[in-house]
Amino acid sequence: RIKLGEKQYMEAFNSELDAFKERITKRAKEKLQKAMEEYEEEERQKRLGPGGLDPVEVFESLPEVLQKCFESKDIASLQKAITELPEEEARYHMKRCVDSGLWVPEANKGQETEGKEKGEDEGEGEEVYEEVE
Repeated sequence: RIKLGEKQYMEAFNSELDAFKERITKRAKEKLQKAMEEYEEEERQKRLGPGGLDPVEVFESLPEVLQKCFESKDIASLQKAITELPEEEARYHMKRCVDSGLWVPEANKGQETEGKEKGEDEGEGEEVYEEVE
């Protein structure tokens, strides 16, 4: 009957074909959305700091003064900004910064230790003079 082109059958066929195309398009959009959400979650998991917090989320939740200090990487201004905050608020923000990996306490001490392990302090840096008797 469809080959003969009866109008009723052609209309039914075309409407089913259009519905099928819509379902395919809708399903493709859903799958794409799901894939994007999974990708974003994987990226977020990769970013998590040692305390399990996302550094991006922590950074965005910081007061503007602290954000500027982190952006400029100015430790002195960061310390000054922390002292100006109420103590409880400062503790809260710094704990979150440590847990997210934005701030590594005593990072310089770790670098000094690494330098000594690698032999950087043995004649490669400053000259060392022996005491003459």
